[in-house]
Amino acid sequence: MGPYAASYAVDLADRPMLNGSVSADIRLTERRSTGAGLVCRADLAWTFVAFYTAPQEAADETTVARFGVFREGLLIPLAQLQEPVRLSRGYNHFTLEFFAGRMRGEIRAEDRTYELTARCPHVPFPGHAGLVKFYGAGVLAKSWSVEQTRMPIVSAASRPAREKSKWDVFLCHTSDTKAEVKGLAKALAARGLTYWLDSEQIKPGDSVPGKINEGLGDSRYLLACISESSQGEWVTAEYGGVLSRELSGESSTRIIPVLLADVEPRHIPILLRGKRYITSANKTECDEFISFLLSH
Repeated sequence: MGPYAASYAVDLADRPMLNGSVSADIRLTERRSTGAGLVCRADLAWTFVAFYTAPQEAADETTVARFGVFREGLLIPLAQLQEPVRLSRGYNHFTLEFFAGRMRGEIRAEDRTYELTARCPHVPFPGHAGLVKFYGAGVLAKSWSVEQTRMPIVSAASRPAREKSKWDVFLCHTSDTKAEVKGLAKALAARGLTYWLDSEQIKPGDSVPGKINEGLGDSRYLLACISESSQGEWVTAEYGGVLSRELSGESSTRIIPVLLADVEPRHIPILLRGKRYITSANKTECDEFISFLLSH
């Protein structure tokens, strides 16, 4: 509706929220004259708060990040990011946090992060979370997440700095599963994730324990690839030390069990049975898992 050819969709699965956050991976299928973003505190009568991007001019390659309040369809502009936002041609991760009268929006586009904060002078009202688009844009969205909160918003600039890990995942496996694990590595790389795999990282003459420790210390997640023979000495040594540090709060690396083909949950080592696992043969589950890695 309206001069901006806008439309929006809300998630009615959860009850209306006053404070919380919403995030999603959003992709615009056209490059120009398009805009999209997230909404919160939305009802079914075109009243909501929006964090979105849209071009200044129809021919612009870049977009501008904005906050706006829609009151029964009438747009009240709130704030605008000064620098232009250059969205990637794939998915861009949008986050909208709202607490009392404060809002924070964030867009992660390839290797750039854009942040916009603002105060909403209007009376806070509860509502649903959702998506908005403009100019009849074609929009794809995935990795949808909504969360209520009682905690004030913390700006990304004020969060403790954390050194970026070199590898997204460390692939821990036995030698007899090498072919299947290489297939998993290929699927990760196809989606832009980096991985540590012994056959690629350990060269002739390298210290095996030294290279493994180096990879473990510089990876965000350790994927413990579970097979019937995954109780081997090297495999247990790799995830055992990381698990110990994880449980004691001394490591940011997290372990995720991955069940390989024809393996049942009973094969998961006792120390890992309390963790949620992924089944490699389940394509939907794997796609959701990769999306999780991309969005975290």
